[in-house]
Amino acid sequence: MITSQISAAYLRGLIDFLRLRNIDTERFLERYEIDDAMLENFQARIPVARFNQMLYEAEALTGDADIGLHAGEQIKPNQYGVLGLSIMNCKTLEEAVQRHTRYENLVCNVAISRYQVTGDQVELIWDTCAPEATRHIAEENVASWVTFARWISGTDLSPSLIEFQHAPPDSTAEHERIFRCPVQFSADRVRVVFPTEFLTLSLRQYDPAMLCMLDTYAERLLLELNHSDQFVDKVTMAISTHLQSGEVSLGHIAATLALSERQLQRKLKEEGLTYQGVLDETRKSLALKQIDDDMIDFSEITFLLGFSDQSAFQRAFKKWTGLTPGQYRKSQINRPSTN
Repeated sequence: MITSQISAAYLRGLIDFLRLRNIDTERFLERYEIDDAMLENFQARIPVARFNQMLYEAEALTGDADIGLHAGEQIKPNQYGVLGLSIMNCKTLEEAVQRHTRYENLVCNVAISRYQVTGDQVELIWDTCAPEATRHIAEENVASWVTFARWISGTDLSPSLIEFQHAPPDSTAEHERIFRCPVQFSADRVRVVFPTEFLTLSLRQYDPAMLCMLDTYAERLLLELNHSDQFVDKVTMAISTHLQSGEVSLGHIAATLALSERQLQRKLKEEGLTYQGVLDETRKSLALKQIDDDMIDFSEITFLLGFSDQSAFQRAFKKWTGLTPGQYRKSQINRPSTN
């Protein structure tokens, strides 16, 4: 079982807020065996359960029931490490959203973020089944998204709608102040909805050369984060990272791993595998995980797996399972419970 973790640097927003409230943050951090040096090291990671404890202790110390929102408001570029720097150097907000969904594991693995365009609105969804993803963590996450988007775009944008899974708090005054849009609670998932026109917003620090360098570094960090002695696991992670962009050719994945195509093929052959087989298996594994969630459309799965169109996904899925996606989902729904 994978333990949900966050980058220690992600705590910076909480610590900055506590300092504004004149809380002794040195003593606060000592209780959790964290120091200032660790806060500056985005590669250092702590369990999300510990971060959750810190948020609730911070609530008790300050009497602030909206501690998550206020910690998220304190977002700084270095809080996201390489992820934040990569986002800052993108050309448009759409590129920034794409980088966020690709590299978010560098700061937190408690959930998976994905986005989809529906009509004239974009839905940025934060999917999590982790019990550690409490109200404070969800609100800190969304508040930091909105605050960071305003900062990198140099605008005062606000979403069209925000949804949270937790029950409505006693007061939503701070939600209204920060988000300036309708906020709904007790929803199926955490979701931020905003106009598609936001995707074309130019970012004020666009630097293509820096972006290329940061992307290369971020890809390497992702592989290190998911280190395994088996070469196939490194290839699988590289493929998973690039599926949504569709950049999963043998040449591209080999370059990501700093190998030639021939070297990659030889290493897989040593493990009795082929690149096409690993690509198919990766897509199949992800497809079977997504297909069980009837909230996810087949068109969305097609996009997430990097297929050119829905018919290509349908053909591949039937080859894997002998059933169409619709037939398979229906069979899962009708499957007798084992409880």
